[in-house]
Amino acid sequence: MIYVGVDVAKSDHCLGAIDAQGKVLLKPITFAQDAEGFAKLASHLHQLGKPDEVVVGMEATGHYWVLLAEEIQKLGYLPKVFNPILSADAGRMSVRGRKTDEDDCLAIAKVLRDGGFNPVRLPDAMMGELKRLCRYRQLAVERGANLKKRLIGYLDLVFPEFQNLFSDCYGPTARAVLAKTPSARLMRGYQAKSFASLMMKVSKGHLGLERATDMITAAKASIAANRTDLATEMAIRMTVEELDLIERQIDSYDVQISPMAPAGKDLLMTIPGIGPVLAAVILAEIGSIDRFIPSAGDTAKSDGIHRLLAFAGLDPRVRESGQWTGKVRMSKRGSRALRTAIWRAAFIACKHDAFREIYERHRKTMKQHQKIALSHVARKIVQAIYGVLRYQKQFDLDAFRGIKKAA
Repeated sequence: MIYVGVDVAKSDHCLGAIDAQGKVLLKPITFAQDAEGFAKLASHLHQLGKPDEVVVGMEATGHYWVLLAEEIQKLGYLPKVFNPILSADAGRMSVRGRKTDEDDCLAIAKVLRDGGFNPVRLPDAMMGELKRLCRYRQLAVERGANLKKRLIGYLDLVFPEFQNLFSDCYGPTARAVLAKTPSARLMRGYQAKSFASLMMKVSKGHLGLERATDMITAAKASIAANRTDLATEMAIRMTVEELDLIERQIDSYDVQISPMAPAGKDLLMTIPGIGPVLAAVILAEIGSIDRFIPSAGDTAKSDGIHRLLAFAGLDPRVRESGQWTGKVRMSKRGSRALRTAIWRAAFIACKHDAFREIYERHRKTMKQHQKIALSHVARKIVQAIYGVLRYQKQFDLDAFRGIKKAA
């Protein structure tokens, strides 16, 4: 077997090959990320051997590897994509501390030859599309969260009391008010009636004259009522516009994601805390649950649940040396999108009967921090996800608790 390593970059990749004994068959050469470069890649692969004689490996470096891996598949060869940490460790074997693209591609080829890793599985067209949609949606959600933090900072300068006037100071009604009057200085000059109809319309009848009156009163009594800050007022209006836009974008992503129903979506939605969007994210990131099920001849100690935990980066990272023991933390080495989805599901599920007891035991009885208690709920959700997908059965609370049903 011939092992080909590709060091992936933004515009120029580096290619090298070795045989099973480690002898260099192709000294490192570069090729561009374009049609001419891919033609050069094809020529070298064909010279090295047939598809059943050649394996190509590369690092999962950002998004730069995706088009390259797809091109290698089209040529009939098998691309294997793995975590860059593995080849980085192999590269550090040099005593001289050399670090070049030429060294890297051969280090990748050696990792490929030595094995001992779980390659990234390239999804089919539908799952790949779903995965990208879910990740782009997550980016929009994160941008919105950052804008909300920024909005609070702006309000602290021109109307700090505003945050206490609404249960959700980022909601549609609050944003509509801020778009009209983004400071206490501007708001105090209005009558309550001028806001009542606006608030009634946006809140669909839940808020009206009474809340508008409270708002005007708070503006007049605000510590920033006499402060003129035109720049911050403009920034608030712009931030509100951005939040409105991002909310529409998230809705558009949801419209695209909802009709996509990969196998297992309905099963996942039986687990408390997992709705349609989170189910889609989880399935898009996991792919097939079969990849986590240990095979009959597998000598690894970890079972399927622990493999899934590690893939999500929810497994513990233990550091010990001699008599020193470091603090145990989450490894966070895995799919960030999957970890975020499970964490959000845990936040919702801790209020449900299935997981409330776990959360309260760690939070109240054991007096642990909220994040630690939620991490235990998250681990249990991973266990539930693995169970329903592997055995293709709906979430059963009694079975989850280990309660045997009467015959």
